[in-house]
Amino acid sequence: MSRTELIDREAMSNLLPLYLKNYSVGNIHSKFNNGLNIQINDSLIYVGRRGTPLAAFGLNIEAEKLKHVLNSVRIGDLVVNKGNKLILYSGYGAINICYKDLEEVDLKLPATKCSVNELPYSRLYNYLETIDFKKYIGLDLDEKTGKYVELLLYSDRADMNTNTLIIGFFAGRGKGLTPSGDDILIGFTLALMLFGQFNIWRKALAMEITVDKTTLISVAYIDALLAGYASEHFIRLVKLLDDPEKNAIEKTINEVRSFGHTSGNDTLFGFFLGLKFLINQGKEQCEEPN
Repeated sequence: MSRTELIDREAMSNLLPLYLKNYSVGNIHSKFNNGLNIQINDSLIYVGRRGTPLAAFGLNIEAEKLKHVLNSVRIGDLVVNKGNKLILYSGYGAINICYKDLEEVDLKLPATKCSVNELPYSRLYNYLETIDFKKYIGLDLDEKTGKYVELLLYSDRADMNTNTLIIGFFAGRGKGLTPSGDDILIGFTLALMLFGQFNIWRKALAMEITVDKTTLISVAYIDALLAGYASEHFIRLVKLLDDPEKNAIEKTINEVRSFGHTSGNDTLFGFFLGLKFLINQGKEQCEEPN
């Protein structure tokens, strides 16, 4: 399977066993056309359809099984995790989703051969440079937002106060179950984590992205990312930093951009800003006197 092809079989993220190792009780948190979220304690499990991108905290099942689940359960319905299966209790009876034999897909962030110094010359970065993101993202890039974009690009990631200010502005900003501001932060952080620890930024993100400031879905994606995991389409995206094949880059970026209403474009914009920040940081280091 090439790095631009989706996992088209029943499977689950290798992050999920950490969530499902103990008996637990939860409920249906949210439903969509192609999947649903189950909340267990403070974590989410996304149940999606085979052939769609596997979520960082997700599992994908056959289309007919998923259709039956979506037609049967309602938000708030009880879910019990025991005996290597999720038991969904609906008004039509119990539905079992067995995950014991599901293939685990590695969604941990990969190591990249591309260095920060090579980023400006990578085909992926140059392709992202051609996208006029302001036409497609869910936030207006007005003067105020532009100020915080500039802070993202040029301020010191070791400055906790500035990091907190930036994250506080973007957190929960915009519409949807994953607001645009959160998606921008996810994309930005994804880029940073490929090339360094950035512990102060990560600490600020963990402190500021909470359910009292944004949605539980955003918190779940941030938590997974800070643990070193990302959804399948983003794993395929970052691998393209080492892939000079233009058609593969174009195909994957278009798939990411089609995700959600503006979510894919928002995250790509954040990822582009993260790469640009890294390039700027590399230039500054090169320009430092001996």
